[in-house]
Amino acid sequence: MHWHILSRFLRGVILAWLPVLSANAEVPANFHAAKMIARYIYRDHRTTFYCGCSYDKHHKIKLESCGYKIQHNKRRAHRLEWEHIVPVSLWGKSLPCWNYALCCQKKKCYKGRACCRKQDCHFSKMEADLHNLVPEIGELNSLRANYQFGLLPFIAQGKFGACEIKIDQEMQRVEPCLRVRGAIARAYLYMSQQYGISLSKSQMQLYKAWNRKHPPDSWEIERNKRIQYFQGNHNPYIFQYWKKVHE
Repeated sequence: MHWHILSRFLRGVILAWLPVLSANAEVPANFHAAKMIARYIYRDHRTTFYCGCSYDKHHKIKLESCGYKIQHNKRRAHRLEWEHIVPVSLWGKSLPCWNYALCCQKKKCYKGRACCRKQDCHFSKMEADLHNLVPEIGELNSLRANYQFGLLPFIAQGKFGACEIKIDQEMQRVEPCLRVRGAIARAYLYMSQQYGISLSKSQMQLYKAWNRKHPPDSWEIERNKRIQYFQGNHNPYIFQYWKKVHE
């Protein structure tokens, strides 16, 4: 089935099930289901998270729209992927299914993330939480890996062209542009509160500061409302700003 036909079919299914989804909303059962819903949530805001690149209905990224400079993987640079702002490994590596278990089904064995998906439904729901998913350049998703966010004052901008992001592989740290720091902070604070994910004292200080300095824009507030509709819960760190505006 061609992608455009599949896309129309999925859109029809989602529209048909909207009343049911809203009445019985909860975190999607798995990452695949979350991506299907995320595509619909972003249907009229096709913009990547870190670089602000536009992408078309076939999920092909228009690199010229944001001036992104390809590093080494041209194919993946044009491909849209769904990035976990809070990396899966941050909580996954602490689980037995990631470290010790070995899942074997039909003569195939899995470990790590693949094993947790098969063994732990709570892990699958954490992985599928829409509040933690954003569209991004596939290559950049790979380069960001599971690195922590922070400041890199001694690294010059420009490696990624007009995209204002810095990545230090030796320090395993990423410095995002000012535009998304607040959204990153609110994703981390939400995931920590919602699932008990432990953050260091320095991380908490950083994200609380970014949350104060960079309040959500209109899209982040709208995205939060759409996720609440599908998933049944909002990010309280975004919702508090909406309440202030409407009080």
